[in-house]
Amino acid sequence: MGLFVVFAVSLLLLSFSTAHASGRVAIVLTAEDYQKLPKSSIGTKRGGEIADALKARGFDVIVSPNPTNATARANLRDFAAKAEGADLAFVVLIGHGVAWGGQTFFLTTNTELGRASDLLSRALSATNIAQIVGRAQTGGVFFFMTSPTFESAIEGLDARPQFTSDPPKNAVTIFSSSARIPVSRIDAAGEQAAEALAKLLQQPSPSLNEAVKIASNGGQGAVFGRVDEISLAKPAPAPAAPTVAAISPTPAPSVQKSDEIEGKLETERRAREQAESRARDEQLRAERAQAEVLKAQADAKKAQADVERAQADAEKAKQEAKRVEAQAQIAAAQAESLRHAPVAAAAIEDSQLGQKQRRLIQQRLREMGLYTGPIDAIMGPLTREAIMGYQRSRSAAVTGYLTAEQFDALLPGESTQ
Repeated sequence: MGLFVVFAVSLLLLSFSTAHASGRVAIVLTAEDYQKLPKSSIGTKRGGEIADALKARGFDVIVSPNPTNATARANLRDFAAKAEGADLAFVVLIGHGVAWGGQTFFLTTNTELGRASDLLSRALSATNIAQIVGRAQTGGVFFFMTSPTFESAIEGLDARPQFTSDPPKNAVTIFSSSARIPVSRIDAAGEQAAEALAKLLQQPSPSLNEAVKIASNGGQGAVFGRVDEISLAKPAPAPAAPTVAAISPTPAPSVQKSDEIEGKLETERRAREQAESRARDEQLRAERAQAEVLKAQADAKKAQADVERAQADAEKAKQEAKRVEAQAQIAAAQAESLRHAPVAAAAIEDSQLGQKQRRLIQQRLREMGLYTGPIDAIMGPLTREAIMGYQRSRSAAVTGYLTAEQFDALLPGESTQ
């Protein structure tokens, strides 16, 4: 007798669980106060309004305000068990969202990103959540997005939603924004859509298609998947469950769904870990490639500097060669002039000229357009070359040294020391 009572009670509980699974379930995750990011503009109050409206529509609602990553994942595991075989399963996400790699991610309040691949373990994928609601007869994911601001830019992130996977055939995923909405308007669009959905759910007989249209800002947001038209009006009360005495001792069905759910979650966890591992490997390869590029650039800069130094040395040597060549030409001209001159008048020695006379010679030669150097009283190559030009203009022996006659003609009234 005792065994029969236990069997009957177990069957009653199983019947209650089956009836529960065939109803309406929802979870509302609202992130407003972030630890490492600016505050979301929609707020947990709006999430509470939507949750209350869903409860009034006969939904069993899990409400999770400002969840951390661990809390959100735990709540989703509980929700997944309830969504299996339910008539309707809704997930409402309110808060910051970003897209990467064809997926859109809901950022929990403790999300902290160093690179885009961190999203796989530190945020919630709307694609994966769509698979959870797909376990119900009809499911919907409503994501009211706001745009976060990071302290430093993270390559690859997009403020507009992405959803490249095939959505479940019995579920729809709605985003309050899309590529049609400017980034500067994403927050306002999310606030407007969330407020409109809360008001719609307070109406007597709202429909799922109306909810999809409103949550997508009248079609301006992105919608992936489609579902049949379903009324969201509160269903009529279910008939009373049969008493224990009326239950015949038929074999109880195997309680496998919970194990199947856990198995699926474990498979998803392993797939996520593999994806994270691949992302880390890709990141390491990219960093090594970047290091090689930087080393090659440094080597190229060093080689360029060596070439520039060699060119500078070559130019310096070229200038020195020109100077030596000019001195050689002066010396050759002097020698040639002396060789052909029949009798050359005695030249004035430099020691016979004072600083004043030397400057006057340079000044006079400059006035004649023969001297281009400084007036420094130095009888150097430029001065000698100018004197040689002066001597040529007088058809005199070209020596680069003035004779007394040439000195007097060049500077009348001046005398040597």
